[in-house]
Amino acid sequence: MRKKDELAPEPVNALSTGALPDTIDASDIDIPRINVVQKTSDITCRDGEPAPYGSLVLDKSVVLAQPETPIKVIPLIATKQWREDIPYDSDDVPRIAGSEAEKNQLALDSEYNLIEFAEITFLFEGNDDVEVFPLPLGKKNYAMGRINVAKDAYRQTFKRLATFAVFNKNTPIHTRLWNLTSSAITRGKYSWFAPSLTITQSETSEEVVSFVEGFMNQ
Repeated sequence: MRKKDELAPEPVNALSTGALPDTIDASDIDIPRINVVQKTSDITCRDGEPAPYGSLVLDKSVVLAQPETPIKVIPLIATKQWREDIPYDSDDVPRIAGSEAEKNQLALDSEYNLIEFAEITFLFEGNDDVEVFPLPLGKKNYAMGRINVAKDAYRQTFKRLATFAVFNKNTPIHTRLWNLTSSAITRGKYSWFAPSLTITQSETSEEVVSFVEGFMNQ
């Protein structure tokens, strides 16, 4: 029988002040979404003002950058998939394939063309607002965000990361700073904004590299 002054062990899935449970994995990490504001977007920032057309917005509440204004980011993870290219005004929900085999099977069954898309997760430096930038690394605060890219945005982001990775196998993409910019694209009478990535000569700090490697090992 347990003595009265003995404490019952805490459940293994309970959070405590000393450590996190072993059951936590990457899916438990809160990563807000990054949006590129389009003409049809309805995004109001936390100051009550509508997000400017073409701006990069985090979590539909904070403007990270104005249009055509680059911000420094560190790419963490980029995953490629395929989905049905369903017209914008359709009520159909696109089906997704996560591998070449799944893509080939979906292509046999779908009435739509399939397009490549990617989900890219970034780390970026911010200011002293810890609600927006909650990750202190070294002497600076950072936040994470993820963006979904397809078509022009896919070509201007994921393909540039992939091209760099193929020809610089000894330089992981997270060891260099990249510029993320929301730029205007015009074709005929239509115009919109799409994200683009360009490499810089600047290297990431040791604290950031250590954080990224720990994140990728989740």
